[in-house]
Amino acid sequence: MLVDGLGEGIFTHMNYENAPQARREPLPFGRLAPDFRLESAEGSPFTREQFRGRHGLVVLFIQPRQPATEPLLKALGQDWAEYVEINTRILAIADLPLTDLAPLAAALSLPFPLLADADNRVWQAYTGETQRGAALFVLDTYGATSAQRLVLETADLPDAAEILELARYTQYRCSV
Repeated sequence: MLVDGLGEGIFTHMNYENAPQARREPLPFGRLAPDFRLESAEGSPFTREQFRGRHGLVVLFIQPRQPATEPLLKALGQDWAEYVEINTRILAIADLPLTDLAPLAAALSLPFPLLADADNRVWQAYTGETQRGAALFVLDTYGATSAQRLVLETADLPDAAEILELARYTQYRCSV
């Protein structure tokens, strides 16, 4: 189920009897997103807090082993100049250890960092879920959640053009 800042939604999951149960949103809209400290594939530490008050932020939880991940990351990389123009940065967070993430980062040569969240603690802080899926969180310049998508697979995330539009909308809303 999709949840975003432009409409109403409810995140659901299945219990053991396969009956839907309502759950809270991963992060309530307007709520300050949790801070974290993760290491990039290049060995640099990144936090959510280092961008607060300076840049909007797209936090993208990816599953590198899924076929849709690399094309999405490449498309986001091609749009990098537009993200810089709207004062927004991208952090892609993978469920891999650094040793497995470094070759992917080197092969893709992206302008934004790939971060390792092998123990899924940041995933859990943002989504409240123990089962790893894919997710998108667009944060405004102040670090508050403006848009989000929580899905099972990377292929179900918005495409690069829609992510850029969500980031533009967030930054526009933050500037008026």
